[in-house]
Amino acid sequence: MNHRSLLLWMLFGSLLALAVAEGNSNASLIWNVLGDQRDVNDIPVRYDDTELWRIHNISDALLRTVPVAEIMEQKFGANIWKENPDYLDLSITKAQANAARSFLNAHRMDTEVLARNVQDLIDEEQLEGIRATQSKLGRRTRKALNSGSEMNWNDYQSLETIYNYMREIRAKYPNICRLYTIGYTYGRRELKVLRISENPRDNKKIWIDGGIHAREWISPATVTFILSKLMQDWEHQPRYIRERTWYIMPVMNPDGYEYSRTVNRLWRKNRSPSVRANCFGVDLNRNFDIGWTSPGSSKDPCSDIYRGSAPNSELETKAVAEFLSKRKYNLEAYLTYHSYGQLIVYPWAFKAVKVKDSNVLQRVANTAAERIIQKTGTPYKAAVTHEVLGVAGGGSDDWSRAVLGVKYVYTVELRDRGQNGFVLPPKYIKDTAVEGWTVAETVAQAIG
Repeated sequence: MNHRSLLLWMLFGSLLALAVAEGNSNASLIWNVLGDQRDVNDIPVRYDDTELWRIHNISDALLRTVPVAEIMEQKFGANIWKENPDYLDLSITKAQANAARSFLNAHRMDTEVLARNVQDLIDEEQLEGIRATQSKLGRRTRKALNSGSEMNWNDYQSLETIYNYMREIRAKYPNICRLYTIGYTYGRRELKVLRISENPRDNKKIWIDGGIHAREWISPATVTFILSKLMQDWEHQPRYIRERTWYIMPVMNPDGYEYSRTVNRLWRKNRSPSVRANCFGVDLNRNFDIGWTSPGSSKDPCSDIYRGSAPNSELETKAVAEFLSKRKYNLEAYLTYHSYGQLIVYPWAFKAVKVKDSNVLQRVANTAAERIIQKTGTPYKAAVTHEVLGVAGGGSDDWSRAVLGVKYVYTVELRDRGQNGFVLPPKYIKDTAVEGWTVAETVAQAIG
């Protein structure tokens, strides 16, 4: 056990001791956290000898029909973090670094090292969360002890904590909340959606989801924060909040999310098996029935952007598509939260054109970005998806627009712009979540 792992378990131990001193409920909480650190079937993946790179000048290579991301993934074993027309972020082992650099240099592409050791980012993220939780428990008041809620935004939460929070909201507001289980994953985990509405029949509807990609932990954290903001003072919310029907799905990919918490921090897909024995999972955001064979996805089951065996082949995708297809009347907005990049983007992604009312979507996105600047000072760019993220088919956003006819469709790429990427330190959760809430509030107001 190295010194970082030893420190990690020492902190867990002290946290458990503190919980035992404060009562059994806290001890149970800590044991749940400890349980998330191990998996009886898989050895946790570590990234000690892995660097995080940003590759520049990839647009010139793409014009020469050099599939940079595909080659880096298949030939050099790289893990693709972010691909767009300007640059490519990826993690790569030091053992492959020299060969990969030779290939990139031969094609006149520049490499910038963003992090020398990816495991350091992961360890610091985890340790910071533990310290924040430990501090929270140490200062816990009698009121907090009696509340029973484990939900907070000082750290990233387990699926169990998120689902318990949704149950608490449902129990506290039974007259306006309904909690659905819309399906089950391959791992038999529930797919949960919370509806909030005073008038489900007539109110205009807003769908919000997160966690479609497992490793994007800031996404479920942001969506649960949005839920908390909605319910914080419901009776005094403005009309553009209360006169809406809200559908909230914090984690669309529960199997992948828990796998990323216990085994592989950088896991992206779900966990369904494939025809290749050692390859698992489908990229759910390439599996919706829209432009399914378009560029930006793969037919290789081992790829992180594997689109699946057929459109809507996955239990998660099918459940969401069936649920929303039955509720498309008055469905005015579809907001899906991802990371990273600080973007507010709208269709299309599966083809290089804009929707006909792109000027309206651009105006609302610009307003949200301006309000974010006023609140946190963080710059977000508003744009059509394919221009800033490239062409990719099978996305839930394009599907909601093309199939359901939803007007206000946005993918929100949360913080940051690559300094930490998916491994965003917990100290940034609250401000990032405020930014996500600002987008939701702005869209709700724009619906009119």
